[in-house]
Parts: sequence; structure tokens; C-alpha cells
Amino acid sequence: MGLLDKGSKRKLDKTIVGKVITIVTIILALYLVYSSVWSFPFAIMYRGIFLSVLVAIVVISYTLPGEGPNKIRIMDYILAALSLLIGLYMVLQTERLVFRTPFFDEVFMMDVIAGVIMVLLVLEATRRTVGWPLTIISGVMLTYPFVGMFIPGLFGHRGFKLYHVVEQIFMTTNGIFGEAIGIASTYVFMFVLFGVFLKSTGGGDFFFDLSISVAGHTRGGLAKTAVLASALFGSISGSPISNVATTGAFTIPMMKRSGYPAYFAGAVETAASCGGTIMPPVMGAVAFVMAEVVGVPYYQVLAAAIIPAVLYYGAVFYAVDTEAIKQNLKGMDKSELPPVGKTLLGGIQYLFPLVWLVARLFQGLSPARVAIEAVVVMIVIGLLVRNPKYPITLNVVFEALEGSIKTLLPVAIACGAAGVVVGVITLTGAGGKFTSLILSMAQGFLFPALILTMIVTIILGMGMSITPTYILAASLAAPALVKAGVPVMAAHLFIVYYAAMATMTPPVSLSAYTAAGIADSDPMKVGFAAVRIGIVAFVIPYVFVYQPQLIIHNNIGQSIVTTLLVALGCYALTAGVNRWLLKELKLWEAVLVITSSALLFTPNIVLQIVGIAVFLVFIVRQRIKARSSTYSQESERNLNQ
Repeated sequence: MGLLDKGSKRKLDKTIVGKVITIVTIILALYLVYSSVWSFPFAIMYRGIFLSVLVAIVVISYTLPGEGPNKIRIMDYILAALSLLIGLYMVLQTERLVFRTPFFDEVFMMDVIAGVIMVLLVLEATRRTVGWPLTIISGVMLTYPFVGMFIPGLFGHRGFKLYHVVEQIFMTTNGIFGEAIGIASTYVFMFVLFGVFLKSTGGGDFFFDLSISVAGHTRGGLAKTAVLASALFGSISGSPISNVATTGAFTIPMMKRSGYPAYFAGAVETAASCGGTIMPPVMGAVAFVMAEVVGVPYYQVLAAAIIPAVLYYGAVFYAVDTEAIKQNLKGMDKSELPPVGKTLLGGIQYLFPLVWLVARLFQGLSPARVAIEAVVVMIVIGLLVRNPKYPITLNVVFEALEGSIKTLLPVAIACGAAGVVVGVITLTGAGGKFTSLILSMAQGFLFPALILTMIVTIILGMGMSITPTYILAASLAAPALVKAGVPVMAAHLFIVYYAAMATMTPPVSLSAYTAAGIADSDPMKVGFAAVRIGIVAFVIPYVFVYQPQLIIHNNIGQSIVTTLLVALGCYALTAGVNRWLLKELKLWEAVLVITSSALLFTPNIVLQIVGIAVFLVFIVRQRIKARSSTYSQESERNLNQ
């Protein structure tokens, strides 16, 4: 059993247990909709019900790592019952928990027992749904309050009793019932519900057809279609791995049939899927968490992320185009493609809810309310503009409610486990100590602090999904960056980028492994090719840290100039790394082109001018070479004639 192994889903659909779980998930989904939009119950009760029911569903629906597929053990039923009883305990104790004074009022023995059991259940559910890495991290962090008194130096502390730890992690909204699980049960759930409805009503087919009609006729058009489709789906789902598994099942074989090497087809899907998390209008779950942590409206996160995301996908398109030139691939005949206008008109019912979603978000309304509004709009339009292939019925609605909870399970459980870590960090003051460590290791310089933050985030993200990776890395490293002078928005978006790209970074690149399985190729080869295609994502966070006008648009003129220079730098960087400008670049030429991109990324106007000059020299040089080559070929043909 490998370190990253997790449990597998039991096949319970046709069993009595499966039907009971279906009913429970639908009821839970309806409760979340009602509570998030209309009733607004006490946070600790609402989150307690949510997490306890999810844990019960997990221990019944998921096997242990390495266990047989369908047998449910007696112990699993006991664990599920314990989780539900603790949820009931949270409901009965709501008034006391809400109005008590933490670390002053008495902690009862029943609180300790319930708290210990609930934390262990969350860790067990994490092991089954997410795997060992986050489980191990959370378990190790749980020991820190008890062993810190024996640790010398910066990370030592006076020690804590069991009831202190239980009070922090279980009896307040600073632990497993903290902001992470709160966001998962509101904003994230609502947008997952929106995505499931969109897919179940035919939106998936529409966006795929739209991508083909827009890009299918271009050089290497099928790969560009894959990029567009994965960007659209990835923004809604927020999970690169699931995005690769779903859209990749169609796009990777399609790219292979069109002539792309298997490893490159997998790499394109990996790079495109990982970028979905940084691409508005949704950006998956992590954008909601970031907005809450930073303390800004959600639309401000979208506004900050849009320019870097467009630059990233522009670079990915260019990398795909250069490979198409190298492989001499042509686009599909326009006669074989559906017209763009006709495709848009045929799918207007899927575009309108998205437009509604974005417009309402930018009005500053609650994301949970906006998402449920968009779902209602989608249902109403679907009833008016009927799609015979995807009729909207009561069963479809119930299936979407059930599917949203089941899709949410791994993310929500991971948020609960991340809450354990955050609770310990808050209790022991480890976050401030880690901030001091980063600043001392960087010796007062910003660049080493950024390097250390990037490394920490990527290492955490190799074994975890994006949301818990961001939560942990932001708790540990974001304060250090802010203290070093980085704007808060830039510091947190910096971490989001590397949390997203960790899943395609070798050696443990989970998205690349998933794509490699579909492409029937070497995972390492897919991972390194994906990094080469998406290299801009590893550089551009440094750019917006040093030039925050790229994401903070206080001065529009300055933002436009910066964007143009950075866009040219992204072009140069992608050309140098892929060793193709107008023609193939020699190694020394590629090095100089990459150097010109580094100069363009600096905030120094003199260096930027030098970078522009160097890059233009290579463009002119390659254009002259191309013309000379064309002239020589024509002369040879004339002589032969």
C-alpha cells in the first residue's frame, strides 16, 4: 500500500444502504440550501450537523485503503452511528457552546469524550477519501500541543492539557468547525451544486461543442479545444484531478488521434486542468476560502485573478501551437465543425446562468445566494427551452442534489482535517513562529521568503487537494509575506497559484498521473511536459508580488502598461522554454530569449527596455531566417523546373 493510497467507493447504488444514503444526501443538500439562503442557524450547530453527517456517509460509502470493494463491516456502522450521535450532541449543546466563554467556562468530561471521538472520526474519514498525507500531517500536528514543552528553541511552548486541545478544536469555530468547513458547507456546496446542475442538464456537451467550434479549425485545434474545455470545467469544479479524469477521458484520446504524442496529450490536459483553479469566473472552492481569509468580497478575488489567468492560458495556447507546428498538424475542416453562432444559439440556456452568476457576484452579493439564484435560473430556462436529451425532471433535481454532496465529500472532509491543523496552530502560536522562521531564513530579503513559501506550498500540495493546501500554507506562510511588505491579496494569490500547480509538479504530480493513465504514457514524462507547457504559472506569481498593479488595479494606465510588458515576457518565456519562436531555437538562443523574459518581468524600466530590445532582435533574426529559407526553397524549385 503506497503512501498516497486512499479508500475506494463502495458500489451501493442498488442496495438498501445505498438508497438510505441517497435519501440522507438529498435531505442534507436541501438543509444546506435552506440554511445558507434563508434560515442562517448558529455556525457551530450548522457545521456540526454538516460534518457529522458527511463523516457518517464516508465511513459507509468508502472502504479502508486496500480493502475489498463492497463489504461493510460492523465497525463501519458503529463509526457512522457515533458520528451521527455527536452531531445530535452538537445540536443539543448549541446554546451552551454559543454563549460560553472559551478557556474560561468549564469543559465537561462528555465534551472531551465527544471531541476526541469526533477528531478521530474526521481523521479516519480523511484517510478514506483523501489519503494518508493530510491524515499524517493532521495527526502529527495533534501531538504538538503535548510534546512542544520538550522541544527547545523557537517552536517550544509551555504545554497544553487534553481539555485545552479539545476545547480549541471541537468546542469553538477555530478547529474542525472553523471557517474552512463553514465555507465548504455554504459557498463551495452551492457552486458544486451549480456545476452538477450545469453538467446534468447538458452544459458539459455544450461547452465542449463550443470549444470545438471556436478552436477546432486552427492549427492543432483539437488540443486547443481541450485547453478551452478544461479551463471552463476546471474553473467550475476547482479540482484538477477530477477535471483531468472527466474532460481528459474525451480530450486526451482525441488529441492522440489528431497526431499529438501520447505524453504531450496528457501534458496539455494536465496544464489546462490545473489552470482552471486560477481562472475566473468561479476558480473552484479555493477562491471562496481566500476571499473569507483575506476579508474581501469574492468579486475582488476574481478581479485580481483575471489578468494572470488570461496570460497563463495564452502561454498554454502558444505552447500547444508550437507543438502543432513541430508535428505538422492541421486544423479540422470548417465544414466538419458546427458554426460558432449556431452553437451559441443552441446553448444560450447554459450561457445565461453563467452571465447571471458573474454579474450578481460583481454586485457584491453573497456567493451562496448568487449560486442558488443561478441554479434556479438554469432550471427555469431549462423548462422553457427544453432539451430532449437532457429533460429537467424531479429525478434530475434529486440526482443533482445527491451528486453535489457526493462530489463535495473529499473537499469538505479535507477542510475538516485542515481545521485540526489550523486549530493547533492557533492554540500554540505556531503560525507566528513559522513566520519568524521564514523571515529569519530569508535574512530580511523578500525573494528567499517567496522561494521558501513556494517550496512549502508545493510540498504540501503534492499529497493534498488545493483547498486544504491553501489553508495550511496560508496559515503558515502568508503572514510572513505580508510582514515582508507583500500586499495581502498578492501574498494569498501567490499561495493559491502554487497550491494549484503542485498537482502537476513532479515527482508526485497527481494530475499528471491521472492524465498519464488515460494517455497510456509515462507519468514523469507527462508531468515534466506539463510544467514546460505551463511554465508561466510558476513565474507569474513572483511578477505580481513585485508588480502588484497586475492584480490590484488602482491605476488603470499603469496596469495596462504592466500587463503588456508581462504578456510579452510570458511570450518570451514560453518560446524559450519550448525552444520555438518563429522557428526552432538553438540552446544558446533559447537561453537568451528566457533572459529577455526575466528582464521584462522586472519592475525596472531600464531592464524592461533591454528585455524588449533583446527579444525583438531575436524576432527580427528569426523572421530574416524564415524569409531566407523560403527564398532558398523557391529558388531550388525553380531550378528543378
